[in-house]
Amino acid sequence: ASRRGGAAARAGSAMAAGRCPPTVLLLGAAGGGKSLLGQRRGRGAPGTAAASRAPVPQVGTNLTDLRLPRRVTVRELGGCMGPIWPSYYSECSALLFVVDASNPTQVSSSCIQLLSVLSAAPLASVPVLVLFNKIDLPCYMSLVEMKSLFRMQDIVSCATQPITMLETSARDGTGLAEVLQWLRSTLKEPC
Repeated sequence: ASRRGGAAARAGSAMAAGRCPPTVLLLGAAGGGKSLLGQRRGRGAPGTAAASRAPVPQVGTNLTDLRLPRRVTVRELGGCMGPIWPSYYSECSALLFVVDASNPTQVSSSCIQLLSVLSAAPLASVPVLVLFNKIDLPCYMSLVEMKSLFRMQDIVSCATQPITMLETSARDGTGLAEVLQWLRSTLKEPC
């Protein structure tokens, strides 16, 4: 990806990258599965009581600490908080953006949200992982379909930050090991 953005943006993200512990923002439209994704990390195998609890939609913010083995703080921000997401960008070391791959009516709004997040100066060099979630549902759109609808090739070629995409199911755990591996490799520098 090409590298654009001012020195201030790079300095802000460099400071965020050096945070101890680093903060990962978990963003996306309401109903995309962010809360369940946050609950599933490191908890309960599929079919256990911990895995089968109904998620509580996030209206505010939720903090979760992970050990990857270094400690990382994941800050989930509810989809309805989109207008104030930018107030959290300066502390961001990496970004997880969740899209509901089973909801075709939400594709355009999710794409606009993603473009807005990617164009924010404080996030100019912050690594981004786009998660096409809910692939366990029979009506989900494949990664190929989602990439086409989002025009991900164009987004990746114009973005200043590195962007990775994965299919996930927060409900059954599909892809979560790859999410954790991405976090480990992205946030590998020690405090």
